[in-house]
Amino acid sequence: MCHSAGLQYTGSMKTIFAIFAVLSVMGGSLPAHAHDWPAPKPDRSSTLPVLKVADNCYAVGQKLAQKRGARLLRADAVGDGQCRVVMLVPDGQGGRPRREEVVVPMR
Repeated sequence: MCHSAGLQYTGSMKTIFAIFAVLSVMGGSLPAHAHDWPAPKPDRSSTLPVLKVADNCYAVGQKLAQKRGARLLRADAVGDGQCRVVMLVPDGQGGRPRREEVVVPMR
């Protein structure tokens, strides 16, 4: 480890500094034919479909809050086809609304 001005540099940091030093000497550019190098392409054959569970839970939360005349604060998937819905429910007498958290099935 190298100590300089109270800082500690590890081996990998020294390597990064060496690369920056070489690039600065070269004028900050890459070799002339670097743009011709092939860029790696992502393998999309093994990607799995993305399920938008959060969107479904949010829709469930909106419906539930609308039924109760409440304000939806958040809706999250908690697994096993369940959603956790957090809302502010008015007390019915003009007072402060109460926070209610329920776990409901994802419909």
